[in-house]
Amino acid sequence: MTFQTKRPFVLRKYASSWPALNSHPCGPARIVPVEVGADYRTDDWTQQFMGWDEFLQSLESDDSKVVLYLAQHNLLRQFPALNNDIIIPDYVYACPPPPEDYPQYKPPGNDEQLVINGWLGPRGTVSPAHTDPYFNLYVQVVGHKTVWLAPPSVNESMYAFSPTTNPASNKTSPSMSNTSRVDVFTNGEDHSARSQFPEFWSNVVPEAMSMTLEPGDMLFIPPGWWHAMRAEETSFSVSMWF
Repeated sequence: MTFQTKRPFVLRKYASSWPALNSHPCGPARIVPVEVGADYRTDDWTQQFMGWDEFLQSLESDDSKVVLYLAQHNLLRQFPALNNDIIIPDYVYACPPPPEDYPQYKPPGNDEQLVINGWLGPRGTVSPAHTDPYFNLYVQVVGHKTVWLAPPSVNESMYAFSPTTNPASNKTSPSMSNTSRVDVFTNGEDHSARSQFPEFWSNVVPEAMSMTLEPGDMLFIPPGWWHAMRAEETSFSVSMWF
């Protein structure tokens, strides 16, 4: 099997037959790790463990003052029954070659060379613009999510954080070097953002793209591509790194 691997693309309604979109089984009470705060770049962002039922109740509350986000968590391992609710696409076993603009690509180091994570949160949760080292099939299961993408060629204009500083804690955090300081969802009429990050507006915006994912849509993201996500309502997504 071969498929286009150089640029992102969306397969609309590809996963509409997943059981997860047609039934909603409940799991037993468990403890899950959640992010506290809508954006991990902010000073008040933190993490904590909480009961699964308590977290689900927070998603149903309209007056919650704190945004809770279950992000990049192997939910299927914690709730094995949920494995029956997804259908892993054959694409993840296609063994694509390293992209020309990301030659350092290597698949995940586990036996299956596949990492599956869940993303569950309320309206307004944001994954800021960042890059990942793997191919990614990102499936929207519940709700709508706006996605912003830009190619690796704009790296120098993305204003990534220093590799030694985590803005939320002022502690060493090398992983932040893959994250942009720019709020890519900011309106272009924001003059302060334009003056603070001028190369982003002149070099990145013309190369960027965005779309809204609906339940059942599957987005393909090549390694090294910048991408940001914003939930437009309570949202559940599944990412498959390969």
